[in-house]
Amino acid sequence: MSASRQRDFGDEHVDRWAPLFTDEDGFDREVEGALVRMDKMVRLSDKRLRDLVKDDVLSHEEFKTLHVLLGSVDQGKPATPAQLAERAGVTRAGMTSRIDRLVTKGMVTRREDPDDRRSILVEATDEGRAAWDRTVHHWSEAEQVLFRGLSVTELTRLNALLRKAFESIDDITT
Repeated sequence: MSASRQRDFGDEHVDRWAPLFTDEDGFDREVEGALVRMDKMVRLSDKRLRDLVKDDVLSHEEFKTLHVLLGSVDQGKPATPAQLAERAGVTRAGMTSRIDRLVTKGMVTRREDPDDRRSILVEATDEGRAAWDRTVHHWSEAEQVLFRGLSVTELTRLNALLRKAFESIDDITT
């Protein structure tokens, strides 16, 4: 086996499940291998973030809330709790709890939407922006390490393939 085709945890996982695969072309094996590897990448990224904030004023969940508020296309524009919950992949009740804690810490403010009095807008404070900024760059550096084995060309190709896979999914829900 060449150095570029070393066996890893994904191969070992697929081997354990091999008796259940009935396809002749290997598609099931490759799907399972891709899912196992993608899942581990996401968990490693999340673990690195948890390590970065373990002694921080922000909890992991609070940082992630600021991240979806400040790191979105809207970049720091106010958002509703429902929008934040959707972006973060949490329930509205869970997001309300996160926002409550961030308000208490002075990281975000909550105000009535001037265009819809039934709606609330959440906005980061200067302190919230600084807390997010203090961590986000270190987290980005930690994420870069996860892909250091790939060239930019390979990473671009990986993104193109993942995008293609998602395009064929009719209903993408979080």
